[in-house]
Amino acid sequence: METSFRLSAVVLTAALLTLVLKKQNPELSLVLTLCACALCAGLLLSYLEPVLSLASSLASRAELEDRLTAPLWKCLGLGLLTELTSAVCADAGQSALAKLAELGGGLLCLVVSLPLVQAVLALIEELL
Repeated sequence: METSFRLSAVVLTAALLTLVLKKQNPELSLVLTLCACALCAGLLLSYLEPVLSLASSLASRAELEDRLTAPLWKCLGLGLLTELTSAVCADAGQSALAKLAELGGGLLCLVVSLPLVQAVLALIEELL
């Protein structure tokens, strides 16, 4: 609960400051946005450990190899990073760059998931 208040305080403060700064100094406004994003990511990073631990436990119980679960985690990370990048670009008024970031993130997810697709195809061939 305390982290939620801290996160909200950082986000709301940054949002208000960027609104004030955007008219006078848009570059500084963008830097403030990036700093607020980094600070919030730092606040939330410690909460990933229990999620990763549970996911690892479930994967080991299901006897899934790391080569099968790694692409899923990579795609999740790419998706989150792409969403944040796109939002910052859109906020900076660079909608073309925002769309390019989204396109790049989708393409990279496809590339990262190729080993998973190959494993599924091998499993299908084995069953047939």
